[in-house]
Amino acid sequence: MTEKISLYGIFAEMTISDLQDCLAASETREEAVFYRKLINMKLQINQEKIVGEALL
Repeated sequence: MTEKISLYGIFAEMTISDLQDCLAASETREEAVFYRKLINMKLQINQEKIVGEALL
Protein backbone atom coordinates (compact mmCIF):
# COMPACT_ATOMS: atom_id res chain seq x y z
CA MET A 1 0.00 0.00 0.00
CA THR A 2 1.30 3.46 -0.85
CA GLU A 3 1.79 6.16 1.76
CA LYS A 4 -0.72 8.99 1.70
CA ILE A 5 0.83 12.45 1.21
CA SER A 6 -0.57 15.30 3.27
CA LEU A 7 -0.33 18.44 1.17
CA TYR A 8 -1.56 20.48 4.11
CA GLY A 9 1.21 19.06 6.29
CA ILE A 10 3.80 20.15 3.73
CA PHE A 11 2.17 23.59 3.42
CA ALA A 12 1.97 24.04 7.21
CA GLU A 13 5.69 23.42 7.58
CA MET A 14 6.66 25.90 4.86
CA THR A 15 7.50 29.50 5.68
CA ILE A 16 6.51 32.48 3.58
CA SER A 17 10.16 32.70 2.57
CA ASP A 18 10.08 29.07 1.37
CA LEU A 19 6.98 29.82 -0.69
CA GLN A 20 8.59 32.96 -2.14
CA ASP A 21 11.59 30.86 -3.20
CA CYS A 22 9.21 28.44 -4.93
CA LEU A 23 7.48 31.37 -6.62
CA ALA A 24 10.81 32.72 -7.89
CA ALA A 25 11.68 29.28 -9.28
CA SER A 26 8.31 28.84 -11.03
CA GLU A 27 8.61 27.75 -14.62
CA THR A 28 5.04 28.39 -15.75
CA ARG A 29 2.43 31.05 -15.16
CA GLU A 30 0.14 28.48 -13.58
CA GLU A 31 2.82 27.42 -11.12
CA ALA A 32 3.48 31.07 -10.19
CA VAL A 33 -0.25 31.67 -9.62
CA PHE A 34 -0.36 28.56 -7.42
CA TYR A 35 2.49 29.78 -5.20
CA ARG A 36 1.08 33.33 -5.03
CA LYS A 37 -2.19 31.89 -3.74
CA LEU A 38 -0.37 29.78 -1.14
CA ILE A 39 1.59 32.86 0.00
CA ASN A 40 -1.66 34.81 0.34
CA MET A 41 -3.24 31.96 2.31
CA LYS A 42 -0.21 31.73 4.64
CA LEU A 43 -0.35 35.52 5.20
CA GLN A 44 -4.07 35.32 5.96
CA ILE A 45 -3.55 32.48 8.44
CA ASN A 46 -0.83 34.50 10.20
CA GLN A 47 -3.10 37.56 10.25
CA GLU A 48 -5.91 35.52 11.83
CA LYS A 49 -3.54 34.46 14.61
CA ILE A 50 -2.67 38.10 15.32
CA VAL A 51 -6.22 39.47 15.05
CA GLY A 52 -7.73 36.53 16.87
CA GLU A 53 -10.68 35.88 14.57
CA ALA A 54 -11.26 33.72 11.54
CA LEU A 55 -11.10 35.58 8.23
CA LEU A 56 -11.52 32.63 5.86
